[in-house]
Amino acid sequence: MSKQWDFERAVLAFMFVLIVGGTGYILWQQSAAGELKRSLGAAERQLTEIGELAQDVIDLQEEMGDDVIASGRLGPFAYIEKQEVDSRIGKKFNIAPPTPEQHPSEGYEDTRFVLTVALPDYDFTRREIANFLLYIEGNSARMRVTRIRLDLSTRKGAGSDIWKPMLTITDRHPLASG
Repeated sequence: MSKQWDFERAVLAFMFVLIVGGTGYILWQQSAAGELKRSLGAAERQLTEIGELAQDVIDLQEEMGDDVIASGRLGPFAYIEKQEVDSRIGKKFNIAPPTPEQHPSEGYEDTRFVLTVALPDYDFTRREIANFLLYIEGNSARMRVTRIRLDLSTRKGAGSDIWKPMLTITDRHPLASG
């Protein structure tokens, strides 16, 4: 009887070890699951941030594709001339050769275009000038009017709201790599 009793004790001991081991494994898994649940909130926030950043990148890529200068479909000089026509002010400006100014520490270059009235009898109302400036800045993220000088027209018969503008338009773009 003693051998049978030893065998039963061994089986019971083995079952006890399995129960203790199983309980320990379950507790360890519950601890790991609790840790995962706690980190799930942070992971969800990170995924949300990644999704928002991805949408921002997509939006910026779309904007760049719509921007004729940034996408490379038009150069700055051609863009200015196109805006003269589109704003209905007409090609009535001389555009001086551009002057580049590099800012290597910031990683960009400014190219300035100075526009002066082409002929003495060309002058404009403030509304016409403002409309042209809106076309320049509204159709490209790179082009900005950085200086405006308005001189009252001296043309005979010009009204009190007729001006001869001198404009500086700046194209800010990344420095060419290489």
